[in-house]
Amino acid sequence: MIKRPVNYIFIEGPDLSGKTTLYNKIHSHTNYRWNIQDRSALSMLTHAKQYGRNEFSHIEQLRSELFNLNNLIIILLPPWQVISKRFTERGDEIQNLASLKQVYDIFVEAASELSKYPNVIVVNDEVDEQLSRYLVSKIREYEDASTLDIKVNCLNAAYASSSNECIGLNFTLFDDGSFDDIDSGDLLYDEEVDYYNDILLSVKNKIFKEINGENEYGRKEDEGSRRFIYSSDTCISLAHFLVRNNTLDCKYFVRSSNVKDTLYYDINFLKHLSSEVFNILDIKDGFCRMSFMINSSHILDIIEEE
Repeated sequence: MIKRPVNYIFIEGPDLSGKTTLYNKIHSHTNYRWNIQDRSALSMLTHAKQYGRNEFSHIEQLRSELFNLNNLIIILLPPWQVISKRFTERGDEIQNLASLKQVYDIFVEAASELSKYPNVIVVNDEVDEQLSRYLVSKIREYEDASTLDIKVNCLNAAYASSSNECIGLNFTLFDDGSFDDIDSGDLLYDEEVDYYNDILLSVKNKIFKEINGENEYGRKEDEGSRRFIYSSDTCISLAHFLVRNNTLDCKYFVRSSNVKDTLYYDINFLKHLSSEVFNILDIKDGFCRMSFMINSSHILDIIEEE
């Protein structure tokens, strides 16, 4: 059973767009299931644009939040008439109507660009009961991502970039030890089957040698060793395995991935690799955490055409 838990839900939008209302409704429907943040780096960037401040640090922070696929950003943009009416009725401690319209327009521009990303939801309606329940269902659906779903998420993130390449895309998956969504047939993908077998053999040999004391220290390692590591200059560049608190922590660094053609197979294989290490280290009634960093998620045929 694989899960992609949502780390943070960032609720964004201009003042009076309904952020607090949505925050409370999601919590009331889910008994505080998720960590919901009122605003993200997008608000800091918006106000930096509004006041003519340097935008670099806010752009980088937003990129960090956006490129972590365990985060979701919900941008609320009801029609301007709705916000202006609320301002007339309630006022605002910081904005006047002109500055509020300026902020609104900046959010509209940002939403147009960010809506292309797989973990951004732009809402153009007023928040009500039906909308909040719909968003809860979408968030649950996002958490229940299959390998194919994640591949499509990464593909869309690459498409969202003007260069068709996303740098530093990352996500974390959890398994209860059943690893029941691995497709054994896809491990035999013609283009990569020998490559995958070589990695699996290298990892197994490394673990067995360390356990048997075949290292520069002549020291027999146990399941808590920090030395269970694979590295290469190929696309799957690093795999590191740690057992802590009855959880197998697998860290994968993929230096480069053609997300259109091979990423699905790579993720499926790395789940399989995790299951093999989980069994070798004989973890009972434990969990597996798999963290993926894909440094260059690109669409190869488009880049080659350029």
